[in-house]
Amino acid sequence: MITNIQRKPLAKDSFYREGKVRCELWDTEIAVELFDEAVTLEYAERCAAAMNAMPEALIDAICRAAKAFCLDFCENISEESRAELKLSVPVNADTPPRELLKCFQPTGLVVDAPEDPAKIGYQLGCVCDWEEEHGMEIDILDDKLVFLSEFTGESPWGDHTDDLGNYANKL
Repeated sequence: MITNIQRKPLAKDSFYREGKVRCELWDTEIAVELFDEAVTLEYAERCAAAMNAMPEALIDAICRAAKAFCLDFCENISEESRAELKLSVPVNADTPPRELLKCFQPTGLVVDAPEDPAKIGYQLGCVCDWEEEHGMEIDILDDKLVFLSEFTGESPWGDHTDDLGNYANKL
């Protein structure tokens, strides 16, 4: 499933592994990034398989959180900036959440060393129509959305319950 695994330089005397995997929901190939040597290829494959088998309830949660993020973002920028946004679909209170799938797309699957190897935790880094500068981050732990906001490099293993910028908390 994960192909073309290569060791790439990260910093002086530091490396990470990167490969490619097909993301079925968006019908595209994305990068797989393993920054921790403790992440096994077998675990990364399990995360990629989970990404491609997301339950409908998880996809719905992602879409609802992304819609809330988009609406808040648009509300908090100037009218001029809002007019310059090129959303793939118009987004307002009446927009069906699943329509947001047209407004963002993952570019990378980041797999950190698992705190519990029996659980599947991964992060999707995304480009999105409304937050072009920072993009969007989606963190999933055992088929549950635990974090969705602008990309900040959080971890699915972190405690995001008090994070006011976490749209997964607003569902």
